Amino acid sequence: MFAETLGQYLRLMFKDYEILIATSAEKARELSSRQAVDVVLIDLEMTDCSGLTLLADFAAAMPSPACIVVSMHIQALWIERALKAGACGYVAKDSPPGEIVTAINYALRGKKYLSRSVAQSFAENAVRLPTGGKELHKVLSSREFEIFLQLAHGKSLKAISLDLSLSAKTVSVHKHNIWKKTGIDSGAKIARYCVEHGLLAGGAQTFQAA
Repeated sequence: MFAETLGQYLRLMFKDYEILIATSAEKARELSSRQAVDVVLIDLEMTDCSGLTLLADFAAAMPSPACIVVSMHIQALWIERALKAGACGYVAKDSPPGEIVTAINYALRGKKYLSRSVAQSFAENAVRLPTGGKELHKVLSSREFEIFLQLAHGKSLKAISLDLSLSAKTVSVHKHNIWKKTGIDSGAKIARYCVEHGLLAGGAQTFQAA
């Protein structure tokens, strides 16, 4: 519903552009394979793929569209990860629609843009540790972090391999490296850690041991 409503608004604001809507990573890849895309808006919470994975895919494409993250996650960690993955903009999902328009206009001019609430959160959070203590997740690579979050949601290795288009063996190796780097040795503990550090949407999550 959010995507449809935003799409209607953007069609009014960018009448010279074609606005395409994809509610899954698979659909987004399909649409972009058919025609050139100037700007992509990406939500980090997707049903079939991590938004960070889709962002990295678009950033590696040739030619590469300008990618803007529109997300409810505005902690410094998410902003850092998104920018490192290739995002040129980051807008809080609850921002006024005009902020998204501004971000798109910046992207079309080859400039970066952070919405006000995102910039404020980044400034406030980047220099301090969360109340949960040491930020163990920061030692993880981008791919390990994606799998770390998938494990926190209680997903099996097979489900993660399908979501990220990796072999189950590769996911298993990443899982071992995650435990070796962080010392967190079960899916339930990963989920609890993510909740305590604000890495999952909506606070407490339902999870199971991996």
